[in-house]
Order: sequence, then C-alpha cells, then structure tokens
Amino acid sequence: MHRINPFPVLRAGWRAMRVRWAAAAWVTLGVAIVITLVASPLISWLFREALRANGMMGLDLGRLSLTGGIGVTLVLILVILLLAFWLITFHFALLIIILQRAVAGAPLHARSVWRGILGVARKLVRPSSFPLFLYLLLVVPLSGFGFLSVLSRGISIPTFISDELLKSTAGTAVWYVFLAALAFVNLRFALSLPIFTLTDATGGRAMRESWRLTAGWAGVRLVLAGLILVICAAVATGVLVAVAILPTMLSDALAPAASPWIAAFSLGIAQMLGLLLTCTVTATLVGMLLALLRERRAATADAGSGSAAAAAPDPAPSDRPSGSRRPITVFAGVCAVLALLLGIVHLDTMRQLSSYPETLVFGHRGFSDGGVENTIGGLEAAHGIGVDFVEIDVMQTKDGGFIVMHDASLERLTGRAVMVKDLTLDEVTAMTVRDQFGHEDTIPSLAAYVTRAIELEQPLLIEIKFSGAERPDHVEQLVQELESLDGMSGNIFHTLDYASAERLKQLRPDATVGYILSFAGGGVPETSADFLVIEELSATVAMQRDARDAGLGFVSWTVNDEEGMRDLLRRGADGIISDHPDLVLAARTEMQGEQGLAGVLLDAMTRFVVAW
Repeated sequence: MHRINPFPVLRAGWRAMRVRWAAAAWVTLGVAIVITLVASPLISWLFREALRANGMMGLDLGRLSLTGGIGVTLVLILVILLLAFWLITFHFALLIIILQRAVAGAPLHARSVWRGILGVARKLVRPSSFPLFLYLLLVVPLSGFGFLSVLSRGISIPTFISDELLKSTAGTAVWYVFLAALAFVNLRFALSLPIFTLTDATGGRAMRESWRLTAGWAGVRLVLAGLILVICAAVATGVLVAVAILPTMLSDALAPAASPWIAAFSLGIAQMLGLLLTCTVTATLVGMLLALLRERRAATADAGSGSAAAAAPDPAPSDRPSGSRRPITVFAGVCAVLALLLGIVHLDTMRQLSSYPETLVFGHRGFSDGGVENTIGGLEAAHGIGVDFVEIDVMQTKDGGFIVMHDASLERLTGRAVMVKDLTLDEVTAMTVRDQFGHEDTIPSLAAYVTRAIELEQPLLIEIKFSGAERPDHVEQLVQELESLDGMSGNIFHTLDYASAERLKQLRPDATVGYILSFAGGGVPETSADFLVIEELSATVAMQRDARDAGLGFVSWTVNDEEGMRDLLRRGADGIISDHPDLVLAARTEMQGEQGLAGVLLDAMTRFVVAW
C-alpha cells in the first residue's frame, strides 16, 4: 500500500505551504494586482489593435481575411500569447522557488529568489521553451486547472463543441477518450515547470524528465493526493460561501434596507478570502510537486543500491512559520483595505444583479427532453413548457426545398451516411430520425414546421444554415416561402453567415435579425443585424456592455450549465438559447419572485469568487 499512499506527498505539500504561506500570499496578491491593473488592460488594448490591423472593430471569424494587415494582426496576437505565458510562468516560478526553500529546509533570501527568476527569464526567451508554452496555455487549463491563474481561467473547450459530441454515442466516446488523454498528459508533465525553474533544463528537456519521473505509482500517488486536495478545497469553498451569505440572509429578514450594503461588502470580503484560498490550494499543490520531484530524484539516484525512499521527505526541521508576525499583520491590513474597496465597487453590482430578469428563453432546436431536435415533436415539447421562442435550423435540399435540420450530414440522426445536398425535399422528409434519448420522428419540411408553429402560436428563431445545395438567391427564396406561409410575422432570424444576415435586412428591413459569433472579443463587429448571438464562452460582461452601447441585443448560446444560466439572467441578457430551457424558465421564475438579496449574493459569488 505504501506505493499508492498519497498522504506523505500531501503532508509534505501542506507543510511547505504553511512554512512559506505568507510569502506565497504576497506573491499571489501582487500578481493579481499586476494582472488586473496592468496586464489585462494591456492585453485588451493589444487585441483591439490586432483586430483593427485586419480592418475589424471586433472579432468576427466569418470575416477574417488575409489582408495587408494580417501580418501585424498575427504579430500582436503572438505578443499577447507570449505575455500571458511569461506572466503565468513567472507566477509559478516564484512560488516554486519560495516553496523549494521550505521543502529543502533552507532559509528564504531575496537574493536567491532573484537569481532563480533571472535564470527562468533567460530560458523563457529561447525557442526551447515552446513545449512549455503549449503545456501551460493549453494542457493545464483544458484539464480543469485554469483556476490556478487569472490569465488561464477563460481557456476552455467551448460548450457547443462538447455538447455536439455528446449528442451521439460515437461522439460521447471520442469526448471522454479525449478528456482522459488530456488528464493523462497533464499528469505526466506535472513536474515540468518545477524542473524548468530549478535546473538548467530547457522546456523540452524538463517535460521529458517529468514524463520519466511520473511513471508508475508516482503518478497514482499524485492523482490521489490531488483528489484529496480538491475535495478539501471544495469543502472550504462551501464553508466560505455559507459564512459569506449568512449576514445577508439575516439582514433580509431583519433589516432589508441594509441588505445591499451588507451583500456588497460580504461579496468583497468573500472575493479576498477566495483569493487567499486559491493561494493556499496552489501553494499546497506546488509543494506536493516539489516533494514528489525530490522523492523521485532520490529514488532514481539510489535505484542501484535499492535504498530509495518510499515516502516524501520532511520539508524542514520545523513546519512552523518563522519570523515576526508583523508581515502577516501588514498583509491582513492590505487585504482588509482591498476587501473594503471591492465592497464599494460591488454596491453598484448588487443593484444591477438584483433587478428582475426579463430575459427571453429559447429552446435550442426545440426541447430535446421531449422530442428529437428540429422535429415537430421537439417543437410541441418546447411549446408545452412555455418557452418564449423555439430555435430551429433551416437549410436547402438538392431541389431547392427547405427543411428543418442542423447537420449537413444525416448520419448522426438517421444512421445513414448521406448528405442533405444530395437529396430532394421528398427524400429527406421521408427519413426517420432518432436521438440518444429514444425519441423518434421524421425530418420536417420548413412548411410543415412553420404551419404547426402558427397553429400553436409559438414564435420561432430561424437560423439560416448551409447544406452545400444553396442557390445564389437562397435568402430570397427563404423569405418568399415564409411569406407564402405567413411565417415572417412574429418570427425572428439569426445566422453565422454575414452575407445572409445583411441580405435579409436588405430584403426585409422590418425583420429582426441576429448575427451569430462563435468566438467574440475586442468589441462589436460591424453589422446591420439587430442583435448578437454569442457563444457562452465569449458572452462576457464586456461584450454585453459593448453590444448595448452599439444598440444591439445580446443573446447567448448554447447555455446548458445552471451557473451560466443564472449568471446571464442576473446580468439581464436579452436571451438565452439552451438545450434545457426548462431549467432557464425555472430560474427566471424563481428570480422574478424572490425577496431579499441572499439569492443574488449567492449567484454573484459564482462569478466573482474563484477558489479552485
């Protein structure tokens, strides 16, 4: 059992964190301030300039072109990535150097820290650090450890990709195999940054050494220790949230007029405590990696004599923090001031979040719990739960007819490897579709679908999609068919295709048209559309503000996690497109009927308080 016993490594990491917690906390706080006040504004400015060099006011992948300014755009994006990489690396390198002194039982001196950072800086400017660049900016955040740095928290796989994969058995298998492979790679490279920081190894050499040292039971111990740490962090986060929300619950009951103030300052305090909890978790994790690295190197060195240590060595003769308490007192004072300032800022936040949401709820392709996507059964199911709009996809067939279908290939839902562009309207509408929930239906023509929607008095959000069989005048043909069905009135539109959105507005200026952005940032793109439909990952507060300033509506897709739903509802987004519209409707109803600010504060903490 000693081979998989995680507690020696966990205990060593905990002791190292305790000995150097104050120094680690100062580093974490300093890095957070630098990123907030300097790095983030600089990165935002560089990104906007990169877009403008390509003739764009905001990121629009559909209109990205290889113009004369593309070279400047690519250079500025590279600068942004390098800046983020260097900041993340320097943050962790500082923690590694500080905690390594504790693991080795050595005193901490500013000179030794400075020498270590200079050594890291010299190696970072070399091309040999590129493998580490990929690891820190891709593997680590995509594996779920983006919380370790402010700059990597937004790096994740867009939900529309994972959601689409999970809609089929084969896609589900691919998705989970990918996640398992990603986790395995992250584990095997876990010692890369400590090796890179503490030795003369380049990025590639450090990663190869990490792969060798994490083989076998060492990797298992690290995984188990990490799981225990995550569980403890989750419990601590729950306690933090409960304690932070209690004063507001009391004020809601006893003094409602004071609730906005109490909630705002409770949020500010919780934000600072969350930062310190993140620091504690990160420092413990780094301490664990250093302890494992020391153990594995000792085992490798002693392998010939058979005297390898079975457990991580004690980090220091004493695990008690040394020195006076004055630095801790000063640090506590700084944190208190920052919490106070955050509380003042959050007064306006609480007022904004406490307004009752009037967000429209869109059933994505209907309601998958009640019928196959983009079928009349799915339409009726969505109507039955009371959605405001049903979102559907429309594309042309080989003979110019219009059907309601999302995929250009029919294999996922019909099991037949055929393309919409190769079939006529009659051939497609004769086919049966089945989903992973056991529902079964036929592919509807646009005429049949719209006719049933009119009977139900159910408004539609119609997306113009492409099958490959589109006629040059496909937008005109779509408008003509809808007009013949009396389907233009009461329904709205959106599309990923810029030209289709512009053409629809030219043909019918009275039509309400949305422009879909799979990735957005840097501002609002130039468009004649009436609203933007932004993928959840890019649907930030800044993008919502920019859309409002430009006079555009703000809708997010495809929002399937309850945390994201509640955040967008609290922010007053104009619409939410979801595969689970019943959950969005329930959350909206709850918020519209709530009394007090405790619920508002709870949702605010999911946005502002990041502990792990």
